[in-house]
Amino acid sequence: MVFEKYADYYDTFYAEKDYEAECDFLEKILQGHATRPVRHILDLGCGTGGHALPLARRGYSLTGVDRAPGMLELAREKAGRAGLAVDFVEGDLRQVDVGRTFDAVISMFAVMSYQTTNRDLANAIRTARRHLEPGGLFVFDAWFGPAVLTERPMDRYRIVESGHERIVRFAHPELDLVAQTVKVNYKVLCLRGARVVDEVDEVHVMRFLFAQEIIGFLEAEGFRLSNMCPFMELDRPLTERDWNMTVVAEGV
Repeated sequence: MVFEKYADYYDTFYAEKDYEAECDFLEKILQGHATRPVRHILDLGCGTGGHALPLARRGYSLTGVDRAPGMLELAREKAGRAGLAVDFVEGDLRQVDVGRTFDAVISMFAVMSYQTTNRDLANAIRTARRHLEPGGLFVFDAWFGPAVLTERPMDRYRIVESGHERIVRFAHPELDLVAQTVKVNYKVLCLRGARVVDEVDEVHVMRFLFAQEIIGFLEAEGFRLSNMCPFMELDRPLTERDWNMTVVAEGV
């Protein structure tokens, strides 16, 4: 399973990710597209609570779902420290049922791109629809196929400092044009001085998606497309340079 030992370093690598700005973006979407007041939100693939916790602080009722116990443990710890009542549920978003419906469902940070088969993607979208009130919104982001094929994934590395440790992450991608996937081979090294004190190897397979196939999957599961735009840019059309796209769909 992905995000097992990698969960230990997840927040360190994304400490500079501006979740507050992303939640501003989500609220702009909800205010501009929702046909009903949004109070209750389901976060599918919530990770360590990066979006759920800021939204809860803003007054929304949040339920988060993730299948990685390590990520949920961190999310619950952060919620407890912040005094936030967020319900975090361990479950696979392709089949989970939390037993209630919501005004909006979100699935952020390319969670839908982790659904690499047609069946998995359809099941994930079906889960979102099953948990939505009539007219509710489903908002997610994913890798945009034309940009992936234009820019092409390449080897990358990143170094971050954490206390007395240096965390080094290497990423080696492998592109599969037929499967529409990028297999990202991660190696994470935790260093104290010149000594390696921990080493993590994980493989994350990501699917890139195209506009018309997304519309087809959404319509098959009872959604109508409301908007498709670059991530964080609601009013601009997608181009072949926009690796990350945002999709907004309404349950019909």
